[in-house]
Amino acid sequence: MSLKKITCILIIAIICSFSIRTVGTLFPQIFQNIHMVKGTILVNTFFILSHFLFWLIFYRDYASGKGAILKKTCLLPVIGSFAVLLLYLKKLSFVFDMEIAFPLFFMNPCVDAFIPAVAAIFSLIFFVVFKNSLEPEEEGMLRKPILSMIGGTSPFLLLHLIVLVNFIATGAFQWLEHMPRAIAVGTVPLIVIALFLMLHFYYRFYCLLESLQNKNDS
Repeated sequence: MSLKKITCILIIAIICSFSIRTVGTLFPQIFQNIHMVKGTILVNTFFILSHFLFWLIFYRDYASGKGAILKKTCLLPVIGSFAVLLLYLKKLSFVFDMEIAFPLFFMNPCVDAFIPAVAAIFSLIFFVVFKNSLEPEEEGMLRKPILSMIGGTSPFLLLHLIVLVNFIATGAFQWLEHMPRAIAVGTVPLIVIALFLMLHFYYRFYCLLESLQNKNDS
């Protein structure tokens, strides 16, 4: 699969996943239907899988030709997105009514609270390095989008840290949408803003890939 194609798939997956999440946070009654719950898990898993594949192909097709520092740093979001994907694979046993014997440490809620925060930190580190490693022909199209991605990733890191701190303080793992309604609804505007900032990067990166493809074809 090409980097351009997986970028397009990821953009669609992000929009679908976060649209369902936002609507579900504002109108939680829709999740009283078990089929809606299972469908949402599948959509979110598809998004996480697309995210992992994006970083894997980005590493293979883009970062590998941009210098040792960027190539090595790109392993951080690859590892982070893969770890998050493993978390979501646990939920597939519920979707398909299967009993899967996962390792005990993997079933510990501490893992669910810890990994997304670490993955967000890894992503943030990469984009800071990416910004400082831009080549002259990339500056015009990617500098602002990368800053946009940094601005979008930072709120998500903050939200993941809230989940982690809440787990440490209470011993109970809860996603933001499962926390008291004032917190769940109150974070929606921040999530929407962060989402648009992140989508700006992916869209501009897609445009860059299309531009490079047209240049190679001409």
